[in-house]
Amino acid sequence: MKKKYMLFVLFLFICTSIFIVLKNISPTQNSNTDKNIIDSKSTIHKEDPSIALLDSMTLDEKIGQLFIFGYTEKEPSEEIKAFIQKYKIGGIIFFKRNYQSVDDLINTTNQLNSWNAKNPLPLFLSIDEEGGSVSRIPAGCTKFPHAKLLGQINQPTLTYNMGRVMGKELSSLGINLDYAPVLDIVFSKRNKLLFNRSFSNSPEIVSNHSEMIFKGLQDEGIISVAKHFPGHGDTIIDSHGNLPHIMIDKNTLMNRELVPFKNIIDQGIEAIMIGHLSLPKIDNSKVPATRSKILVKDILRNELGFNKLIITDDLDMKAYTKNSNSFKESILQSIHAGIDIFLICHTRELQLEALSIIKNGVQTGEISEDEINASVLRIIKIKNKYKLAKRFPIDVEKAKSNIGTLAHKKVLHDILMMR
Repeated sequence: MKKKYMLFVLFLFICTSIFIVLKNISPTQNSNTDKNIIDSKSTIHKEDPSIALLDSMTLDEKIGQLFIFGYTEKEPSEEIKAFIQKYKIGGIIFFKRNYQSVDDLINTTNQLNSWNAKNPLPLFLSIDEEGGSVSRIPAGCTKFPHAKLLGQINQPTLTYNMGRVMGKELSSLGINLDYAPVLDIVFSKRNKLLFNRSFSNSPEIVSNHSEMIFKGLQDEGIISVAKHFPGHGDTIIDSHGNLPHIMIDKNTLMNRELVPFKNIIDQGIEAIMIGHLSLPKIDNSKVPATRSKILVKDILRNELGFNKLIITDDLDMKAYTKNSNSFKESILQSIHAGIDIFLICHTRELQLEALSIIKNGVQTGEISEDEINASVLRIIKIKNKYKLAKRFPIDVEKAKSNIGTLAHKKVLHDILMMR
């Protein structure tokens, strides 16, 4: 009995002590604990260098990153210098009109990077180098045949070797981004724009060989841009001059055109170019994919799970503004659809107008800064991942020793021998 009494007294003592301790904990202490947790989360958030950089950028710096511009002069002009230093554009695209030789191109990439030195992010220095008819590299570089031949040979190792050589030479020239490979599945020779640029009319062959080009480029530090989503193959219309309407349903799209895109997304592609083409059975607004929320945000982002860079084809192409009231309306639709980067290759007035449209759109509330931030964050992450800021200046003579070498010519020879 005495033992039970002692246990009861001990139990009361413990309960009373707990009550006193809990009572003496003030609301301030609780809120401080919560604040410490919040502060800890904030610290983690701020320690992400990409987010920290984004937070430090001005609106003009962010908007500039959304653009890659071309220029018509043989050498970069004061206007291009202003685009880099005043407007903080994200990158440049090169054409053969911009240089005469390997030396010219290397000197140009060095010049552009020196102009960009005080900007928060390095430049994308980009080119269309697919091989065959779409080859913009200067004389002296290794020139490969069109993709159709690689698909016919159908030896993926050869295609990978080609991608490695292309990547090695592009990197030596100062290029860091290539609009390749082509993932379009082309069925007819009447598609003159893409027949030889496509690996095949077989989704499997296109998947295998586009993956090899991507991996070859990536292994040499080149950002590869797969194109032209959602597939420009089933048409004879050239989107440079008019808007193709591809009359396929979603089931066909998912199980044919998008097979190579699904594969290359799974393999880790960093960027996808959207083509100016309409799929009326999927998006009955008949706007080009570059302005279609259904094709870009709903299908590419959400259904295929692609969370990296989305780039337009050239906005100078006439198909871009078809079924639109204005260039401004087109740009706004593209932003809301989920486009990250606008490519404008030729027309300076269009370049200036596009910059103005986006800035005014943010200021008037037609574009949310959250949309801009999401795109810029993706841009920052890929530029940091590929360490673009650490590649310059390039030593011309050292770079030239990696261009048109005997080893590179052997890779070309091995392909041509299989014809």
